[in-house]
Amino acid sequence: MAAGRGREGEHPTEPGWYPDPWSATGDGERYFDGKRWGTSEKPLGRHTVATLEARPPKPDRLRRVVLPITILVVLVAAVWGVTQLPGRQSGNEESAFSPGVKGGPPPSDEIAKQPLGTPAPVPDGTGQFEVSQHQPGDAKVPVAFDPCRPIHYAMSVTGAPPDGPEMIQSAIQRVSTATGLKFVYDGPSGETPIKDRKPFQPEAYGDTWAPVLIAWADETSFPELAGYVAGVSSPQAVFAPSGRIVYVTGQIVLDGQQLSVAEVPDRAQVEAILLHELGHLVGLDHTSDRSQLMYSETQPGVLTFGDGDRRGLALLGRQACFPNV
Repeated sequence: MAAGRGREGEHPTEPGWYPDPWSATGDGERYFDGKRWGTSEKPLGRHTVATLEARPPKPDRLRRVVLPITILVVLVAAVWGVTQLPGRQSGNEESAFSPGVKGGPPPSDEIAKQPLGTPAPVPDGTGQFEVSQHQPGDAKVPVAFDPCRPIHYAMSVTGAPPDGPEMIQSAIQRVSTATGLKFVYDGPSGETPIKDRKPFQPEAYGDTWAPVLIAWADETSFPELAGYVAGVSSPQAVFAPSGRIVYVTGQIVLDGQQLSVAEVPDRAQVEAILLHELGHLVGLDHTSDRSQLMYSETQPGVLTFGDGDRRGLALLGRQACFPNV
């Protein structure tokens, strides 16, 4: 639809990107929000990959095993799901007598008997949200981190903008408040982000799950950042003996060049991208609701979690504990 060069009566009838009515050359596009013209800056894309590290255990065996299955959520929010998984065990928690994950660390000694925090109250509203994965055989129960233990994370500052680490810490605190999940910073990391990162790296991190890695790269060193994708988030999960799934670590890789001060002077937009990727990390998927931060592309004026995003984050923070993973 033509933009009509901004003349009265020729505005678009729906929000979207249209030929810029103020372009001197006739090139370029500008966003119309349904009432008025806005920015001519194109949105940045955001991307997530959720990996499941395990084949579901056989029902008669109380052990956990590890193997990779990849779920790719692309910019149009298509999901390649995990199939043929066993049913969910009854009850809210895993058996206290199950052994640790085969090929992984022993059960954590940080596990508490109850969640470490409480999600913030959720606001009223009609905003939508989606979760990345559901528990096998139960479309109402999302896969999430264990709320009874802290989520450890480390940062690689190579290629980061000067304000990058501070913005990450601020964004993590906001996600922690929204979910009730506790995050613990383990310090700087020299680990290089790779697509097939291992969730258990005893030679680097000891006898525990590797911390969430938050790193900066470019599309040459991390091809998933190609094009206008500014960030990629990869939560990593394992199967428990019951066949249920829990996130144990993950990785966020951010495009240091696209998110530099020179490219994005408005740093609130960068923190919005950090919040979006952290939303993926804890289990949110892209939503088709453009008013929410978890929409797949940056949207004018959407700089923080919306009402739908917050309801999803609170739900993810209220899931079961897994004391033996």
